[in-house]
Amino acid sequence: MSSSLLTGLLGVFLLACTSPTRPTQLFVYDHEGILDTSSMIRLDTLLSGHEHRTGNEVVLVTHPTFHGKTPVEFAVAFGDSLGVGKKGYDNGVVIAFSSARREVFIATGKGTVRVLHDSICQRIINTEMRTRFKEGDAYGGLLAGSKAVIDFLERRENRIRSR
Repeated sequence: MSSSLLTGLLGVFLLACTSPTRPTQLFVYDHEGILDTSSMIRLDTLLSGHEHRTGNEVVLVTHPTFHGKTPVEFAVAFGDSLGVGKKGYDNGVVIAFSSARREVFIATGKGTVRVLHDSICQRIINTEMRTRFKEGDAYGGLLAGSKAVIDFLERRENRIRSR
């Protein structure tokens, strides 16, 4: 085989292995490309651990445009498209962030909103996330916000029956 044919085959193989249609993580979707691999793994591990402990599903998505939707519309549509939250419990949370648009929103499922009210989500955004975002630390803001959501949902008084 010629070296150009081998190079071409290697390129096709690498593209197949890194296909964006099959994400390697289950809880982090970085469509904006702002997170490095280790940051995505750390966030994914944090969120998947919460799901394992509680049954709640918290998903993080970044996107440069939100497809022209408001942050609320985008987060809800994204969560619905993935089926975030357990059927019958609706215990999902979607953290949607756009660095390009400078917007963030935390959407909660109908089961989750009973304990994680919009006012609490806004407080998490304002106190844990925005300061870091303003400093140019997208990862730090997303990590702090994710931890705050998880810490809140894992308090005994805030547990959602999901199993």
